[in-house]
Amino acid sequence: MGSGEKRQRRSNSFDLGLNASNTFEEIPESEVDGTSLPSGWYLVLFNQEEMDDAILKKLSDLGEVVYCFVEDHVMFSCASGWENGQCVWSVTHDCNLGRYHLQVGGIAPPFLENIRAKLVAKQDAAGGEKANVDYIYDVAAELAKDLTGFRHDQDTPGMAGNAFQVLEKIEKKHEKTSGKFLRRLFGRKLDQ
Repeated sequence: MGSGEKRQRRSNSFDLGLNASNTFEEIPESEVDGTSLPSGWYLVLFNQEEMDDAILKKLSDLGEVVYCFVEDHVMFSCASGWENGQCVWSVTHDCNLGRYHLQVGGIAPPFLENIRAKLVAKQDAAGGEKANVDYIYDVAAELAKDLTGFRHDQDTPGMAGNAFQVLEKIEKKHEKTSGKFLRRLFGRKLDQ
């Protein structure tokens, strides 16, 4: 899962609760990694953690955010675009609702239709609903890649070596040790 911010619009009033470490990885396998993409976006990649809409809303107050989450073992994927504290578009695929399931909300980027058409044709050619493959699952990741230049399971042109910096959680001494992981990660309660 990743979240990218293209440009900063306001002062950084939202504490992510992360510090950059001196550790870099070629393949982002740590709990949280970050990197500047050749496209100009900054990628924050949370492995195995879905992002809460409240966090995306707050992040988008700082700048444009593209969010993508994929869960291979259940063939669920989603992507969304956020600006000024609002979700402006979203795309969700849930294989449990059918191989062709694709829910689109808001005003999605215009090239979504080209991505969808290409992957529907591949799904048709593979046998449609009865196929042993789910190409529609790739719509969200392809859309995020077209916007940011990054896809979690592909090489990114212009990036080589240990490009991903491990980001570490800042543990606050006054903080309770219980509660949701993301509430601790982002440094304060989200309902404040």
